[in-house]
Amino acid sequence: LGLYQTARNPLAYSMVAHVLLTFGLAALQPPVLRRSREHRHSPALCKMAAVSAPPASAAALEEECSKPERSLGRIAELVETLAADPVVARPKKAVLGDWRLVFASNEEALAPFTSRCVSPPFGVVEDIFCRIDRGADMRIIEVERRVGPFGNAKRALQARYDIVAAGKGSTDRLAFQVRWMDDPSGRETEPPSKEKVSAELIAAGSLIVLRDIASPASSCLVFSRLSPKQLARALDDLGVKKE
Repeated sequence: LGLYQTARNPLAYSMVAHVLLTFGLAALQPPVLRRSREHRHSPALCKMAAVSAPPASAAALEEECSKPERSLGRIAELVETLAADPVVARPKKAVLGDWRLVFASNEEALAPFTSRCVSPPFGVVEDIFCRIDRGADMRIIEVERRVGPFGNAKRALQARYDIVAAGKGSTDRLAFQVRWMDDPSGRETEPPSKEKVSAELIAAGSLIVLRDIASPASSCLVFSRLSPKQLARALDDLGVKKE
């Protein structure tokens, strides 16, 4: 995977080859990037807008994203339905809370939400969570699953965010800028990038969808809402410290 750093010594390369031969390329893919039944870059995903959503469509999208083998055609169809709804009156209120990443179309869209410290085959991004607070603070939590007896590792990107309201004929956008990163031991370190990130926003009840994060424009991420207790339980199940 191009997103992750690759080891540069002969032993590491031999281990990579062993993993590929034993388990196949899928062994190196994080859960949010596992292969779907159709080609990843569906043109229909290009027609997203910042919208509210009927619960049935949001629930169907969340269900499709949770399947081991997801249909991008079905995801695109559901996003089209969401995009046909009226614009959210208060988008900032709609995105507040805790969220879990349930779908990523590709590495390029995922990259701004990761530490970029994970190195397959020795580790993969197991889960990503996002906490969006009222005071413009945004915290992106990455859990790395590491090979061997080392246990999982948690890193967090601390950012400031803003909702850029839609003008006539345009869409709302979520913009954020990372200020620092907490490493697995909890120490503040330099983040992988302090560049401002901006994405078109769909607020869909129990989901938020971000698109136009990277090339191609059809790239998107889907997050599902969690309660604070659900986030704490998820982190506990993953064997990392709670927030």
